[in-house]
Amino acid sequence: MALSKKDFKVLDALGSEPITTQRQLSEHTGISLGQINYVLRRLLEKGMVKVHNFRKNPNKLSYVYRLTPAGIEARSRLAVNFVVSRLREYYGLQRRLLLRLQEIEKEGSQAIVFVGPATVSEFVEATILEEKMKLQLVAHLPAADKLPSLMYDNFDTVLLFDENAEGLQQVAQDTGIASEKLALLW
Repeated sequence: MALSKKDFKVLDALGSEPITTQRQLSEHTGISLGQINYVLRRLLEKGMVKVHNFRKNPNKLSYVYRLTPAGIEARSRLAVNFVVSRLREYYGLQRRLLLRLQEIEKEGSQAIVFVGPATVSEFVEATILEEKMKLQLVAHLPAADKLPSLMYDNFDTVLLFDENAEGLQQVAQDTGIASEKLALLW
């Protein structure tokens, strides 16, 4: 019985807080109302979700969707699979980053400036520290247009996150930094 990401989102939402309407569930998960209806039907058929009437008034029916023990187990299993999948992805990216940083280090660089998102900069710095590399991250800039404000003698390489090979020449032209000092992260 294979469950999808949408199944996990629905199970996780139902396990996190009381939800009384499919519209609430749709808003909570970011899944369209039509898809919520389809996913809920499947989960009800599989015995992972139950619908409980919680108002005694016969004129006003209100329901709450609840996880069954099978739904709780499926939610836990899916959460573990999700975490394991993300860890594999993380370690794959870390390995790829390490190989790239080793290439830059072999070319003789010691001090690099990273241009790109702060989260990726932290990832670069953590990889350098964990691997006890001789490289040093001396600065982080969010965008290449900030490069002219750097002191040109305190770094060997500018590591660009989101440029392409053709963009390197443009960055060199716009910033006055020699193209041999520019490198792509990927």
